[in-house]
Amino acid sequence: MVLRVLSRSCKLTTALAFGTVGATLGSAEAAPTHSAHSVKHAAPLGGASVRHRNAGHATSRTATDAETIKVSVRKLPTRFNTEQHVGSSTTMISSETLQQRAVITTTDIQKLAPNLQIESQYGSSALNFHLRGVGFNDLTMNNTPSVMPYIDGVAYPISSMTSGPLFDIDSIGVDPGPSGFTHGQTTTGGEVRITTKAPEKQFHAGIAEDFASYNRSKTDAFVTGSITHNLQYRLAAELLEGGGYYTNRETGQSLGDQHTGAIRGKLAWQPDEDTDVDLTGYWSLNRSEAPGFRINNNLSAFAGQYGRDLGYYQTGWDIKPAFAKLIGYHDTKPQFNDLNWGFHLAMAHRFRFGELDVSSAYDAVQLHEYQDQDGMPYATADDYRTQVANSFTQEVSFHNLKDSASRFSWDAGLYYNRIMQKQNNYYDFSDYALRGYMSETRFSSPQETFNQYVTLGYKVLKNLRFVGSISHESDSRQLVDLTTIHFGHNDLNFGTHGALANQFTGKVGIEYQATPTSLFYADIRKGMKPGGFTANNTVVPQQAQPIKPETILAYEIGTKNDFFSHRLRLNAAAFYYDYRDQQVLGNIVVPSYGSVGSYVSVPRSTIWGVEGSMEAHPTRDLTLTQVVGYQRGVYDQFHSINAAQVNAYYAKTGIWQAFYSNYHGVDSGIPKISMNGSAVYTIHVLPHYHVLFDVDYSYRGAEGLIPGNPPYRTVPAYFLLNSFLTFEPNSRKWSATVYATNLADRKYDLTRSQATNVQTAISGPPRFIGGRLNYNF
Repeated sequence: MVLRVLSRSCKLTTALAFGTVGATLGSAEAAPTHSAHSVKHAAPLGGASVRHRNAGHATSRTATDAETIKVSVRKLPTRFNTEQHVGSSTTMISSETLQQRAVITTTDIQKLAPNLQIESQYGSSALNFHLRGVGFNDLTMNNTPSVMPYIDGVAYPISSMTSGPLFDIDSIGVDPGPSGFTHGQTTTGGEVRITTKAPEKQFHAGIAEDFASYNRSKTDAFVTGSITHNLQYRLAAELLEGGGYYTNRETGQSLGDQHTGAIRGKLAWQPDEDTDVDLTGYWSLNRSEAPGFRINNNLSAFAGQYGRDLGYYQTGWDIKPAFAKLIGYHDTKPQFNDLNWGFHLAMAHRFRFGELDVSSAYDAVQLHEYQDQDGMPYATADDYRTQVANSFTQEVSFHNLKDSASRFSWDAGLYYNRIMQKQNNYYDFSDYALRGYMSETRFSSPQETFNQYVTLGYKVLKNLRFVGSISHESDSRQLVDLTTIHFGHNDLNFGTHGALANQFTGKVGIEYQATPTSLFYADIRKGMKPGGFTANNTVVPQQAQPIKPETILAYEIGTKNDFFSHRLRLNAAAFYYDYRDQQVLGNIVVPSYGSVGSYVSVPRSTIWGVEGSMEAHPTRDLTLTQVVGYQRGVYDQFHSINAAQVNAYYAKTGIWQAFYSNYHGVDSGIPKISMNGSAVYTIHVLPHYHVLFDVDYSYRGAEGLIPGNPPYRTVPAYFLLNSFLTFEPNSRKWSATVYATNLADRKYDLTRSQATNVQTAISGPPRFIGGRLNYNF
């Protein structure tokens, strides 16, 4: 009997060690130990059903059984293995990668995924997501993004809600292409899904301290464990200080220091083996200094005194006493005072035939942001913005418990979102000769979105699966009492405007699992983004007119492959987008006033490109990664303002006059090439200790921000090199790291803009050298 048991144990252990069931085990082999609830969500094959099957096996034996089977599972070198069996080009990023690559803010994610840009709108807290050339520069933070950010499964349709600290993250998924067929809201560009860490059953705590150049410090802490056998908790917090690298060109004062703090609490409750309840609450406060604006080209009357800044980190600012009194501002530097908070409740119950998920979320934001957008101590474009908004989300979905053996799969759900917000935008143009006044634009904007979706999948053969989806989204939004006041001159009331969208979208696809570790897929998807409004410094009725919804018909083919027992991973995808009514930030020219921003629709444009990723483990101690993206976009039908010609004519004559161009066949300005890669080597210096050494890089091609790609609104290409060295025990209970970002101290721009007739840029961070200590209890 003993020999027979040992023989069975050896055979099973050998089979697992050589990866014969590696495709079935998926990412659970490389995942840390969490609660049963968190493992359920990590397993695409249906962690709940797997858990019940295991429980069934455990009870199938009696207490008198003498045989015992011991199973040894080899930890695969790759992660996110289950995602390799899903027909999509999602880029998955682990928490370890985020820490190693010094990802501190949401904008840093763009360094890790192909064809992704995440940029601040005019240096504000509003973040613009662009994926595969599809995105939206939300000037007034009141429009739906083309690429939807999600945090723990909750959509954030207000861009200013996504700029909080990025901490205690479990993983990030970047999913390009139209979405909204299995959850959430319909998009044209895709999703960026941020998943925070879940409560654990075992007590676990940790603290990390990071110090770097420019007096930057970052403190993270968490604690997790069980309150009872079926109730777990997790509490995490972060504090970020310093790091300002801009300097006042006259006084030498620094600008750009971070002063942010955030806390998140989670409860996970399992009232029975088939039910999970999760409650999340969070709060964050941003009292940071605003970024500085560097002058690229000055067309104003102060050009002789404040010409082009040769220093990449030079800036300037000042605030007039009258403007400070108007807005109630008491600080001397451009600064933010932003508060975000909210709570999410998610419940899941598993039936024999499927799982019911119900989630509710309430998120609120209060913004007060003052910026000196001209980079001068003159009032030609001083801006103060307030926003008070809240978002309520309710979603109910039902899906089958997916199993690798099941032929049929389905997802169906209802999504509802309601937004209420009010904004006030103040400008000081006192020193600008063409205006010479202070102004205020205010409005409120109620919005409602309702999405219904169904996705069906069927395996016609064991390794051949067809997928079909249909979604219907209706969106209603208003711009209420849009008013612009030019103090001492006139009041302009543009009344109330409405915009409606009501469209079907969908997807058809095929997935072929050629081998247990090779997948080929193809799909056609249609996505839609609702229309919206321009509501920033509104001076003519044309700005207040809604833009039409945009749609994309997307074609994609791809493959996912693991070789040599998961030691080499090669993924690739190619895509083609037929883009209709693309929403872009253009310009209109008002005589005797100037060029002002306004959203316009491009009747037709196209985008195409390819993406590829590689992860290799040639030895046990060496990991190599490489991600590359190439994309092209052109306008097929588009007539619009030629901003470069307008500015040139004004510089020559002092007169604002509209000049239009036909942009047929003109490049749309999206970055053509994006790349990133890393090499991480483990050096075993002592029996129980090792050193991790990393060299990594990221490259992004030039990006044109407005039609025609004038140089002053084109962000040049840049290349960044980073490195770190970590010493830690094999148990990883603690670690000590030294690192450098932008190791070559390259000078580059994050974005470029124009404030009245001063062309400016926000410079990217210089070289940061830092150290990090981490200790886990």
